[in-house]
Amino acid sequence: MIGKLSLLAIAGGLLLASLPALAHHPLSEIYNDQQMLLLEGEVESFLFGNPHSLLYLRVSDGDGATRTWAVEWTAADRLERAGLGGDALARGDAVAVCGHPGRDPAVYRLYLLNIARRTAATGSAADLRQALCVRDATPAIADLEP
Repeated sequence: MIGKLSLLAIAGGLLLASLPALAHHPLSEIYNDQQMLLLEGEVESFLFGNPHSLLYLRVSDGDGATRTWAVEWTAADRLERAGLGGDALARGDAVAVCGHPGRDPAVYRLYLLNIARRTAATGSAADLRQALCVRDATPAIADLEP
């Protein structure tokens, strides 16, 4: 017969095992997967980690105000399999990103689908939208050089 302590240990183990599932959130609760947004800016910081990496991006809007966007990216282990490490992006790097914006526009969040380094050769915003927003998501930094 199983004692009370054994039952408590089993119940506690089951509760602990369920915590990661409870902590995980469906992306559609936070991000609008029906919209795509293209942002261009400079890397403020890049936090390489699991379960998601985070890119903080300084973006200037049409009125000249600068906002810092929190861009949620895939897990570090998936980035490593694509050949990227924690040094893949550095403060000041010019990038363009495409992804799903946060449901609350005042929070400045984006779930990243694709990213590219921004150079003079990457072309216009329309070119970037075509290259980054109209293709499947990848864990790589796009090379848009001609």
